Amino acid sequence: MASSGAYSYQPTTYQLIQGAARLVSAIQTGETLPDDEYADMLFALNGMISAWQASGIHVWSQLDATLFLQPGQILYQLGDGSPDRCCATSAWLQTANTVFANTGATSITVAETTTVNPNQGAPNTILSGDHFGVWLDDGTIFWTTVAGAPSGFSVPIATPLPSPASSGAQIVDYTADLVRPLRVPQMRRYTFAAPGGSPIETPMSSYSQLDYAQVPNKNTPGTPTAGFFQPTLGLAQASIWPNPDSSLWAVKFTAQRPLQDFLTQGNTADLPIEWSSAIRFNLAKEISLEYDVPADRSQRIKDEADEKFAVVQMWDREPQSVYFGVQSFPSVRN
Repeated sequence: MASSGAYSYQPTTYQLIQGAARLVSAIQTGETLPDDEYADMLFALNGMISAWQASGIHVWSQLDATLFLQPGQILYQLGDGSPDRCCATSAWLQTANTVFANTGATSITVAETTTVNPNQGAPNTILSGDHFGVWLDDGTIFWTTVAGAPSGFSVPIATPLPSPASSGAQIVDYTADLVRPLRVPQMRRYTFAAPGGSPIETPMSSYSQLDYAQVPNKNTPGTPTAGFFQPTLGLAQASIWPNPDSSLWAVKFTAQRPLQDFLTQGNTADLPIEWSSAIRFNLAKEISLEYDVPADRSQRIKDEADEKFAVVQMWDREPQSVYFGVQSFPSVRN
């Protein structure tokens, strides 16, 4: 017999919860869980997945992000709705202003409205509502939003320019802010190049809170060489040291993002398919006390759940880095 050739198996929230309910004998095959019990198990499922975020950096939930620096600014907030600008590295595009824009300008003429991202090779397009950054002649980055679809190469902006931007000034555009990261284990200083040029990445030190507290001269302008990430409630925070003295730098970093919630019965897990059985058995373990599962059966469920979790947790970690310190990294030209 021939194999199916299919790779589409992906159980839904409903199927995972029904499966866990059968394991604890809340229902039998063919029965449907009552709405109130389904809601209780959905609550338990989301709590369990949230707790799993603390088990380590999962390969599939790592992403590369870019934080755009402002001269003189040390502390940045990270997460949706932040006043600071940070997004997935693959999501932003770089172009240039092609016509001098004076104070009060409400549109910017750019070289391109669709570009291939220099970091990922993915095409990105300027869209209405995007975050739009203009490098002003005073050395700062002015951030606004795109106020409608571009007309040719003219991009309307929501807030007039506060000061001039010369022809050739750098432009950056992206659509969505970075979701609040859980961890940032690694940072690199990113030196912008002119469109079509070769940017440079240089590894930075990632400090603990104690290390960062002891570094001197936090307000003295300089070239950023280190950073401190703090996963505070609400928006996370990143502190950059020394105080950046130029807008020609950004910080690129590897981040662990949160795992997505289960909201509807048709949602699938924000985990690889190999986690499906582990989710079902661990949810059964999570709810077994609520259903007064007999001790011997509860122990069997726990043993199966722990074994399945251990197998997939070991599988989803990437190999250990061959680098043991930032001093071993040279600067890298992209």
